[in-house]
Amino acid sequence: MVLEPAQVTVLTGRNGAGKTTALQVIAGLIAPSTGKVTVAGIDIAELEPASWWRQLSWLPQRPVLLPGTVVDNLNLFGELTDPDTVCRAVQFDSVVAKLPDGLQTVLGRDGVGLSLGERQRLALARALGSPAPVLLLDEPTAHLDADSEARVLRAVVERARAGATVVVVAHREQVVAIGDQVVEVRAERHAYV
Repeated sequence: MVLEPAQVTVLTGRNGAGKTTALQVIAGLIAPSTGKVTVAGIDIAELEPASWWRQLSWLPQRPVLLPGTVVDNLNLFGELTDPDTVCRAVQFDSVVAKLPDGLQTVLGRDGVGLSLGERQRLALARALGSPAPVLLLDEPTAHLDADSEARVLRAVVERARAGATVVVVAHREQVVAIGDQVVEVRAERHAYV
């Protein structure tokens, strides 16, 4: 698999096939069992992990939200270049407008104070608003309604067309449809006797 700038690569496959593991390998969080991941011809195992991670914007299946303000969580992995635009793109702006202190509203651990869908939107705004050139999105439209999903997918495609390399794990047909490249991930099961 070759990942290209300005393209969306969608990883599909059955539950347990290894899609999330593939993202973790690309991120350098775990080593591949076979093969290697290279960036500009350099094995990421040879790179300083922190320097590689600064090139990534990561949205895991369960968004990481820390106790603190909404804006602290938006800027968790680096200051967003245009938080208003990205919040609008994922419909998080309407959530912020209802919060007692807007972006300065304090959230509890894991985003207590926000619904699951609102937490997902906050994490999406953070991921899509990051200036990182590589976006890794694991089920980015989970917990979103159809209208929100369509808006998020437009924002993902726009981010790719602006030059980002985007890798998305997906089951839903609407998400698979945005892929410039669709890769089916298949787990190989070995029987041990």
